[in-house]
Formats: sequence, C-alpha cells, structure tokens
Amino acid sequence: MTADELRERLAALEARRDTLRAECMDLAARLPEIRAAFGNPFFYSRPTEPDEGKANYTGHRSQDVGLPTLLDLIEVEREVARLKSELCSLEL
Repeated sequence: MTADELRERLAALEARRDTLRAECMDLAARLPEIRAAFGNPFFYSRPTEPDEGKANYTGHRSQDVGLPTLLDLIEVEREVARLKSELCSLEL
C-alpha cells in the first residue's frame, strides 16, 4: 500500500472508530434500560439491593447487546494503531 492509500484507509477507520465510540457511550448510558430488558449479568453474595442477589442472576444476555460493538471498537483501534505504525515507517 502506498502512503496515500494508508492515509485514506486510516481516515476511514478513524471515522468508524468515532462512530463505535459514540455507540459505546450510548450503550453505557442505556445500561439500566438494557439490564431491565435482558436481565442482570452479575450478582453479589451479600447484596445491598434486592435485585442484586443470585436469585435475580440471568446470565450474560444483557452483555450480548453491547459486546459486538465493543469488540468491533477494539479491532478498529488495533487496525488504526497498525496503520499508523506502517505509515510512520513509510514516511521515515
């Protein structure tokens, strides 16, 4: 890949990264709503609230809502770092 092609790919990935970051922030803001709809992915052995005990544990279904977005973000971050490194080595 040429430096110009790398810059184009990097710009596209940075835009995708920004979109994924915004989606992650939106999901974080909606966490109570998501947990209400899909269940409680954790429990405490000594809960302070009635819904935090093992009886209300529903597994990890609520994490399935945001996990794909988070994994996509991680992959895009890695690719951005790789492209930046490759671009730096070309520009030396």
